[in-house]
Amino acid sequence: MTRVNRYPTKADRISPIGDLKLTTKPTKILLVLAALLSGCASQPYPPLPEDLEPSQAGTIGGDRVTGSDAQSRQRSLVPGFGEDLPLPPDPASLPSAKKRQLDIRLASQTFNYFEDDQLVWSGPISSGSSEHPTPKGRFSVLSKDVNKRSGSYTNYFDQPTPMPYSLQFYGPYFVHEGWLPGHAASHGCVRLRYEDARFVYSRMRVGDRVMVAD
Repeated sequence: MTRVNRYPTKADRISPIGDLKLTTKPTKILLVLAALLSGCASQPYPPLPEDLEPSQAGTIGGDRVTGSDAQSRQRSLVPGFGEDLPLPPDPASLPSAKKRQLDIRLASQTFNYFEDDQLVWSGPISSGSSEHPTPKGRFSVLSKDVNKRSGSYTNYFDQPTPMPYSLQFYGPYFVHEGWLPGHAASHGCVRLRYEDARFVYSRMRVGDRVMVAD
């Protein structure tokens, strides 16, 4: 954004948009609006395929994805869980497993991931709010979509909301990457931070068990 080289007058301060018109070009105004109005409270989603160069494409869990390990994001800042959470292990470094299970704990807003009945990784989540509760029960992974976009919710530009690293476990309910505010705040899906969503997605397979309980 162009730096304002004068102290704004009272007229300038009537509206942020009015101030932008005086100090920026139209294209820069659009960029500012995009940052302010992006869907789902400015969730830190990774770029989707159309946003990256072809040379950045790779694979995760047998699916084509964008970006690279060298360009992966820094550790997530998750309110209520500290500012610097440890990173999950490299999925490729783990031995294959015969049994995989993801447990979602609503009361503690955490998940536990097991392989062959051994705890492999845990982390924070954000499940459905009281108005849109996450269903409880015993489910299984129905489908996987590394670059899914929502079929029910859109952002301010009327574009489907991104839901990266999605694991469908019941009807329109998914485990996927999303913003973690430190409490239950989604429309029913289970949000994980980027690093955890990427790890769980890479390890789990269609048919694997998903448990959701208090």
